[in-house]
Amino acid sequence: MSVSKEELITIVQQSPDAVAIHDKLGWMAIFANNHVVEDPVGSMPHLSDAGSDNPHDALSRFYDTFIAPNSLSFDIANDAVCGTHVMRDLTINLSMSDKVDASVPMHLLYELTEEDGTYKVARLAAHWEFVPMIMQLLKKGFPALPVLASLTVRMFKHQGLMGTLGFSKAAMNIGRAGKQQVLAFERAVASSEAAALSRLFEENGLIHLPYGKTPIKASAFFDEFTGDIKFTKLLVAGNGVTATVTVKGSQLDNNHDGVAVFKMNRKSLKITELFFYVND
Repeated sequence: MSVSKEELITIVQQSPDAVAIHDKLGWMAIFANNHVVEDPVGSMPHLSDAGSDNPHDALSRFYDTFIAPNSLSFDIANDAVCGTHVMRDLTINLSMSDKVDASVPMHLLYELTEEDGTYKVARLAAHWEFVPMIMQLLKKGFPALPVLASLTVRMFKHQGLMGTLGFSKAAMNIGRAGKQQVLAFERAVASSEAAALSRLFEENGLIHLPYGKTPIKASAFFDEFTGDIKFTKLLVAGNGVTATVTVKGSQLDNNHDGVAVFKMNRKSLKITELFFYVND
């Protein structure tokens, strides 16, 4: 089944549209029977039970925990479509009460799959920074306390002890050092330093530029690519860093905006794989 980029974006857009009007059934309907939600990346994933009578049960509990009590709006800066993956560069505006709100910079990856003659979301990976979001809420002072207490109660009710602890894992990420690796990659590309770039990667590290094309070995990157890569809006989540990116180079004709996803070894901080989600 062929599908255009515009159609994929329309499917993805059903998610924020449903969230904005608190249409729980409409929101859950965009997901495939076999799905995973990582929100944020680094926390314990919410997995479907594709063999059960209700494969969307975990999704329903996720909605009741994090979406139902809040008002959310979405400022979308850019969509990049690579194959059946849609990467959104956006900011989510979260209102938890009249006096408690936050703006959360985010890179949001939708991986779609064909199911029953249409395309559905098989994986949603939300890259955003957990600790800065919590700090935004705490800065609201006393009004934030009952809001956070209510969130904790909902989490225990819908996610249980293990789910609550799993969500808190989002606070444990590779941190500022991971962002420094991204900036080191940018410097190595700007100066065409092959050795410096190779040192940032594990031995068999791969670069997908863009995602969906044959990947390039990091050690041979400059054999395939000449040009310029610039990063802004770096976000660390789990064992990776995402960055808004502008690419101009030999594999892409003009300036292409999108999002780069750096996956790293938590101990060594070496890059294991790098994905560029930019429109080709």
